[in-house]
Amino acid sequence: MKHVIRRAVLVGAISCALVAPRAARAQQSGVEEGRTRFARGIELYKEGNFHAALAEFRAAHAAAPSFRIHYNLGQTLYQLQDYAGAVRAFEQYLAEGGEKIDAERKKEVDADLAKLRPRVAQLVFVVNVPTAELSVDDEPRGKVQKAPLLVSAGRRRVAVTASGYQTETRVLDVAGAQRVELSFELKPIGGAAALPNDRRTQEQPTATRPRSRTPFYLGLVTTGALGAGTAVMAIVASSNKSAYDKALEVPNNADSIADKRSSTKTTALAADILGGATVLSAGLTILAFALTSGEEPIPTATAKAAPPKATWRPVLGPSSLGVVGTF
Repeated sequence: MKHVIRRAVLVGAISCALVAPRAARAQQSGVEEGRTRFARGIELYKEGNFHAALAEFRAAHAAAPSFRIHYNLGQTLYQLQDYAGAVRAFEQYLAEGGEKIDAERKKEVDADLAKLRPRVAQLVFVVNVPTAELSVDDEPRGKVQKAPLLVSAGRRRVAVTASGYQTETRVLDVAGAQRVELSFELKPIGGAAALPNDRRTQEQPTATRPRSRTPFYLGLVTTGALGAGTAVMAIVASSNKSAYDKALEVPNNADSIADKRSSTKTTALAADILGGATVLSAGLTILAFALTSGEEPIPTATAKAAPPKATWRPVLGPSSLGVVGTF
């Protein structure tokens, strides 16, 4: 057992001995990268390329964090007229540097802050979604905080976003040393009402029922009756035509011929009218079939009074044919 413990201790010591140089090498590599990027940022700053210098200073701080870089960040942001960013950088420089900052440099930074603070405003956000995130001029600023957010004076574009909610954007003009409260009521995507724990109400299905087929069935009956009437009148007209033809063969039979001719015309006209009515009724029946297909929603108790059901009634007159009803 003692041998096992000694072996484990030995393995642990060897592992630490191997890991330590790796960590040291990684740290040294980060320091070298930080120095290189810092020197490059200084050159770009002197050339007036402040955006590139800002990127290099930020990369230098990420590779080898140092409170001294915040001073350079503050100076660069000052030149870019990002007064709020410069205030944050200088304040962080003073907070992290503390006693390490000499009196002359501290005096210089305090003078810069005295110039900058009247050029920034405070924005206080009131948002109905606690997980909402902010961005100012398309630059992310993290989640909504109770503490005021510093922004540079001037025209600012503020956006509030949250997962599952519509993004709300506002453009506003703020003056220096102002404190502005902004209230945002984010709306859920799709317009559904928000519930506790960011849940959505489920849409209740609408009850339906088959549409009434009464107009279609009435059309079938009417079309059948008119068709039968047409057939009967066609037979009668044909019979009267035969009687009229026979009357023409009998000499000195003028009265009988006139009577047969009148009967033939009357029955033929009636057959034509009934035939046209049959065709019209068939068309209306097809239309009724299309209109009564499918389903319709069942009105709820809170809905307005349902309109009267559609009614159909055929109208047949001596010189007219049609259908009347309500819709």
